[in-house]
This record gives sequence, structure tokens and C-alpha cells, in this order.
Amino acid sequence: MTLHLPRIPLSPVLAKLPPLHLKNPTDYNLAFGTLGLIILVLTAPHTGGWRLFRLGVIAPLCIGVFGYLILCTEDEHDFNQWGVATLMSSFIMRILEFFIFFPPEKNCHRLVPRSQVHPSPSSNGHLHATKTDSSTHQPKKTDDEVLIPEPIPPPFTLAKFYWSFSLWFSYRGIGWNTTCPLSASSRQHPYLRQSSRKHFVFVQMRKWIISYLVDDLFRSIRNIYSAQFFSGLPDAIPYTHLSQFGRGLNSTAVVVRIYFGLVNSHIAMSIICVIIGGILGWETEMFAPWGWPPLFEDLGELWNYPGLSTLWSRTWQGYNRRWLYVLGWIGIGENILGLTHTGISSHPTIPPVPKSQMSSNGNGASSPSNPSGQITPSHPLPTSPLPPINPHSNSPRSIRRKMSTRLMVQNLIKSFITFLLSGLIHDVGSLALILKNHRHQEIFLSDVLRLTPFFVVQPFALAFEALIKTYWRTWKANHHPTWSKHREGRGGDRGNEPEWLVLTERLAGFIWTWTWLGCTARFFVEGTAQLGAYRRDGGRELFWSFWGGVIWGKWYI
Repeated sequence: MTLHLPRIPLSPVLAKLPPLHLKNPTDYNLAFGTLGLIILVLTAPHTGGWRLFRLGVIAPLCIGVFGYLILCTEDEHDFNQWGVATLMSSFIMRILEFFIFFPPEKNCHRLVPRSQVHPSPSSNGHLHATKTDSSTHQPKKTDDEVLIPEPIPPPFTLAKFYWSFSLWFSYRGIGWNTTCPLSASSRQHPYLRQSSRKHFVFVQMRKWIISYLVDDLFRSIRNIYSAQFFSGLPDAIPYTHLSQFGRGLNSTAVVVRIYFGLVNSHIAMSIICVIIGGILGWETEMFAPWGWPPLFEDLGELWNYPGLSTLWSRTWQGYNRRWLYVLGWIGIGENILGLTHTGISSHPTIPPVPKSQMSSNGNGASSPSNPSGQITPSHPLPTSPLPPINPHSNSPRSIRRKMSTRLMVQNLIKSFITFLLSGLIHDVGSLALILKNHRHQEIFLSDVLRLTPFFVVQPFALAFEALIKTYWRTWKANHHPTWSKHREGRGGDRGNEPEWLVLTERLAGFIWTWTWLGCTARFFVEGTAQLGAYRRDGGRELFWSFWGGVIWGKWYI
């Protein structure tokens, strides 16, 4: 299924590109060298000529390099052809954010407990937390600490270099003001500041083994049981010819491939960084267990708080969340279109403050520039309950607008822009697959935008869900006000609601979430399959498969 767009031919333009070549050592050196250049340039100050140098020289240069890697190089493995191109396009968007529209020195900062010792300009930039006994998996917890912004390190120092390194490679913003709140499953051992590295590595290795077994099972399904659908050839079975069971199975196989493809790389990187941090004694977010919570929240979180809003804001990995928000929601939606600002809780409004300001407030209370107040000792994130809204206060927490129809429409527009941007960068990967597998065919714009439809329909479901939740909660508050009161020992935000009602709401939300995703998954599943993301023909390398051998007798697929 493709978008019904005017048949805009792309072949005349794509024909001017040089022939694809397999990625070689020069391409890898160019890619990693560009990433290193980005870190070095971020180490410089964002003032005067350096600002123009970032905007006028480095940004076009880096965008050109990543564009070259997308359009002119070929990966041996088809799924990597799509995934790497999508990652490169995400890098391009982050360059637009950091070097042109939202300089990190003015919009980003790390968040640290007040008791944390700040590195001096002559230090190596890594914060050394208090050592804990690594012989136990459940060390004693400390009291909550006050969250404060870390001052931006001076330019051209190792501290600024490490700051820049973490800024770029902390895709999810763990430890920064740009991250979203983490669920309870991400704020327990072995992801606490007191967790031992040995226990962390053990848990991550166990997850990797489980991930491999699940991923290998569905790889066998894609390459053996459903090979005719995933062949990527002209005679492949169309999605419409599949049974309902086949559609569900193949959709699950695609989700599993994307899910575990991200999880496996996340686990490998976390183990490497945490081991390096243990050897060198580094305790910052990139090199300590607390900086590597699970990439995806567990299904228990989605069961307790069902809905697409939870899925897209908290359960999914959030690699692109930051630039999608600042470029799409704020940049295009609010700055260009002039829509009303909403989303205070995730807006980067807390500026770094001088050390003198932070040290002058020594009574442990949070400063006015840091209204989030207390945090848990395990994460530098505002995770404790928000304080009551004071209608007479000027703090950011007091700015709360009633959700009118006008604001709901504006939020829908901004959500559409954000999801559209997400769809487009995923379809950059589609273009890379077309250049590899379908280059000699007539190519139109609609052939490239195969995955975007999946993304652009999500905001409408989110708006519908928000409308139903608003009316339902209003009805409960008006007709059963006692349900909202807290019941001693029960916890959570359900108050005195009957257990059967809580279960019914969760079940209805859970069914709605997966029914909607199942209905709209066709765009993504059919798109990636027909583009050839899972092709195994043409002499492509075969890999050993445990389940392929045990179930189907094919040990290499």
C-alpha cells in the first residue's frame, strides 16, 4: 500500500547519482571521523566566529558526508541498508538542531544531585560518585537529593569534550534535561547509582541471550515459514492475500526484528561502556549502570497505563524524541506556525545557572530555576510526584492551561508534524533500499514514501484517545468524586475506584492499543517487505540459526 500522491518521477534525479559501492574502510573512517569532528566542534564555544563556523562550514560538511553515505554506499545486508540510512538521516536532523537552530549550550544541560562534586576545568570531566559495596545487588538506598543543572564546562577542556561526547551519544538524553520521565522498571536494580557493575553486566548478558533466542525464532519464521511474503521479489505474496493469522504473525516478525535489532546494539554498547567506566573509575551517565536503563519499557507499564500516548511517549525507545520535539513540535509548530506553546513538562526551560547561585542556596531547597524539586537518588531525573499547583505562583509548574478544543486541534497539528518528520526519516531508509534493490526500475515519490503513512495516522488516534479519556475522567469526577480520593495502602493514582473498573479500563485500553497498531501496521510491514529489507536471495550471506535447525532442519538461513 502506497500513498496516493501525484506520480512525481524521481528516476531522472536518482540517475545522476554515482553507482553504489559496498561500504569500505574509507567509508567507515569517514563516518567515525565525522562523528569525532562533531564532538570536537561542540567542544569549542558557541560565540562569535565559532558560531558561524558551526553553521556555515561544519553543518553543511557533516550533512554532506552523511548524505553521501546514504545515497552512494551499499551495505551487504539489506536490513542494515535501511537501518543505517535511517540512523544517518537522524544524525542530519541532530546537526540541524545543535549547529543551526537549537545550540546545546543554550538549550541542553546535564542534571546532577546537589551533593555531586562538579568537575573543575582541569579535571577529566567525569564525576566520581561515592563508591558502594559491589558485593550486594541491593545496596542501601540514600535519601532523595535535590536536582541542579550542571554548569556548561569551559570550552577547549577535557570536561567540555566529555560533555560533548555524552551530549551526542546519549541519544535518549539519560542524565540530561532533554529526557522523558522513566518508568519504575527503569528505576530499580541494576539501573541505580548503587548497582554493581558485575550485576549489571550479568543482567544485560542474560537479556541478550533471551533476545537472541526470540529474534532467531522470528528470523526463522521470516526466512522459512513466511519466505514468500518477505522475499522482496515481484512475485511475493501480497499482504491482502494473507490470512488474519498470517498478517499478525508477519507483523510480529517485523516488530521483533526492529525491536531486538535496537535492543541488541543497546545491550552491547552498555556492557562495553560500563566495563570501561569500571576500569577507569568513571561514574557519569555514559559509563555507569544508572545511565543505561532498558531501551524499551516493559509491557507491565503499558498495562498499568494503557494507551497510545503511553506507548509513544514512554514505552518506545525514544532515540529521536529530542530532535522531533524541538524541530517539529517547537520549531515548526510553535515558532513558524505560531501555535500556542504546550507541553511545559518536556520543554527545555531550565537554564544552567552559575555555581555561585547554586552554592548560595545551601538549605537543600530547590532554586527557582529548578522547580522540579526532589529526585530519586538513582537517577538525575524529576521522578517524584509534582508539587501542587499554586495559582498565585509564577513558577513554570503553575502555568497550566485548560485543554480547550482549540488547543486540542493545535496539539493535533503539532503531533502530525512530529510524526510526519519521523516517517520521512524512516523513508530515507526506504530510498536507500530502493537504490540497492530497485534502482533500474522507474521510481516515483510514492514508491519512496512507503512507511510514512504508518506514522502520519498515529496523531489522529492519539487525539481520539485523548478526547475519550477527557470525557470519561470528567464523568467519573462529576458522578463519583470519592473514586479520586487516595485509599490508604493502595497507592498509585486510582484512588478508591473499584477493582473491577480498574481492570476493565486497563483491558479496554490494552485492546485498543494493540488493535489500532495491528490495523495500521500494514503500511510498515508491507512496505519494508516489498522494499527488500529481508531478502535472502542472490547469494546473500547465510547465518546460523538455532530455531531454524531445530524446527525446520535448516541450520543456515
